[in-house]
Amino acid sequence: MWTYDDTDTVVSYDAPEGRVRVWYSTSGTNLALPDDLDGSGIPDFVEDVGATSEDVIENLESLGFTPPLPDAGRGGDDRLDVYLVDFGGNADGNWGTEDCEGNACLGYFQMENDFSGYGYDDLHTAVMVLTSHELFHGVQAAQGSTDAVWFLEGTATWAEDAYDPGSEDFLSLCDAYLADAGRSLYEPPGGPVPPFAYGTALWWWFLTNRYGTDLMVELLGAMAQSPDDASLIAAMVALEVARGGDGAEDFTTFARWNLATGSRAGSAETYPFADELRTVHAEAQGDTIVDENRFYPLATTYYELEWPGGPLGFATSAAGEALRVSLHRENDDGDIDGAFLELASTGTEHDLGEMPEGTYWLVVTNPQWAANSTKLTVCLGDSATTVTCAAPAEDTGDTASNEDSGGDSAEGGTDQPACGCAASAGKGGGLAAVAAAFARHVQHRKNLEAKASADAQKVVDLVLVPASNLKVPTLAITFPGTGTPGERVDDGIAALRRA
Repeated sequence: MWTYDDTDTVVSYDAPEGRVRVWYSTSGTNLALPDDLDGSGIPDFVEDVGATSEDVIENLESLGFTPPLPDAGRGGDDRLDVYLVDFGGNADGNWGTEDCEGNACLGYFQMENDFSGYGYDDLHTAVMVLTSHELFHGVQAAQGSTDAVWFLEGTATWAEDAYDPGSEDFLSLCDAYLADAGRSLYEPPGGPVPPFAYGTALWWWFLTNRYGTDLMVELLGAMAQSPDDASLIAAMVALEVARGGDGAEDFTTFARWNLATGSRAGSAETYPFADELRTVHAEAQGDTIVDENRFYPLATTYYELEWPGGPLGFATSAAGEALRVSLHRENDDGDIDGAFLELASTGTEHDLGEMPEGTYWLVVTNPQWAANSTKLTVCLGDSATTVTCAAPAEDTGDTASNEDSGGDSAEGGTDQPACGCAASAGKGGGLAAVAAAFARHVQHRKNLEAKASADAQKVVDLVLVPASNLKVPTLAITFPGTGTPGERVDDGIAALRRA
């Protein structure tokens, strides 16, 4: 149970800047770590939580964000309340929203009381991860709301790195995105908040690295007027265009950066932390490639060709005007070189000329904000291989469902409430068409076989029950499987909607 009980002696500590109050137990079930090495009379862990929370808030303000709102006297005064409770290894923290006025919502957050048995390198690292992530949910709440879990969790995970560059939690969650890059960015697997949703932080890092953090500030400002994926993506593209960019070009570059990660990082342009990420999964590999596939919006499919040398050809079974295709080669060090061929998906054969023996990667990206996926067969190899693309792939128009993707069929959860905030599309011209197109469809993508199993979320049911006047909720949780002890099940707002 994520609450205090009758055995707890609950006291509070006010952090030095007067913006945060930390509630903790000095005895009982939820006893916080009692070590007091500085002899201040306050546990060192409690002091760290208070000081780090205030430092995170100041950092968010310095980046231009509206900080979490004062809590209007709840918990004794207007300070933001933090509660240290025992999650028992089932989670490590959560944000809870208490009240909303218009689009602006206020709340509190909870954190694990001792992190005993969790996988963090040290206690302060755990505190930095939790405060930066959960307080960004407070920033989101202060701006408005959306049901887009991929946006809420992806940007909150991005905030971990914005506070602590190189955050290991951020990097490990980005791996969950790279493990399933063929899935649409905005379509995480079904079920309560999967790691993929957190892993979309990699896209937000790419975008803010290219255009600056103010893009994120403005996008949060547009969030309350963007009640669905369609309008949220339209707002994102509009901000890219306003900065001289292009949505499709940006996502194509992002997809190619993702190829140059892990053991393949080192030569091509990519992230400064690319060698700390996993590599992407090849949809098909061999000395020839023939793959009938459906290429989903805002998703990328990778193919690995072990070429023996000789004339190389490329073909697709149909024209795929929306697709961006490039060919890359691994160098002698196993790194990916930049794209040396830009290919057109025209439905005809292309002679690429004599190619030396080596490992090549074909990158097929659908960077368009479109209502439909593109289904066709990709062929890469000798002339006998490319001629097989002459037979077109039959497209029934069915764009698949979550059941097809291999994910759970349950409704996806989110750890940020809708708040009942008013929202309006407020778009015009071409962006309105984009939004309307997105609203007419739900795109899904099959799961790739390679999964980041260590990050798998196993929660199936959360029930929220009001508890004490200290506003810490009681959560009854069922875990039918196992997962890493540090995996996050934030505030379980999906449960609040069901309760």
